[in-house]
Amino acid sequence: MFLFTVGGLTGVVLANSSLDIVLHDTYYVVAHFHYVLRIGAVFAIIGAFIHWYPTMTGLAMDPNKLNEHYILIFFGVNLTFFPMHFLGLAGIPRRYADYPDFMAIYNLICTIGS
Repeated sequence: MFLFTVGGLTGVVLANSSLDIVLHDTYYVVAHFHYVLRIGAVFAIIGAFIHWYPTMTGLAMDPNKLNEHYILIFFGVNLTFFPMHFLGLAGIPRRYADYPDFMAIYNLICTIGS
């Protein structure tokens, strides 16, 4: 629910046409896209697998490992994509290999999260 909320709030910002023009083709749009579509779909697929796998196979899954997996993926995804909002607001365009030095910490956080 948290991930869809963040994606929805960033969508409200992008719904403003003047901000959409400014933020077009920046990391902000990349972060919004991944929060709304990719993360929501992946978490739904993982949840469905965790729900249906024991039913279809008759084998139980270790709840501790499932919790570890959820926590790792949740924090990894947020560490990867949340700083991209700040990169996009700073005007960093997509598909550029180089970035200003003052943005190095955000890129490092994204790298650690991924």
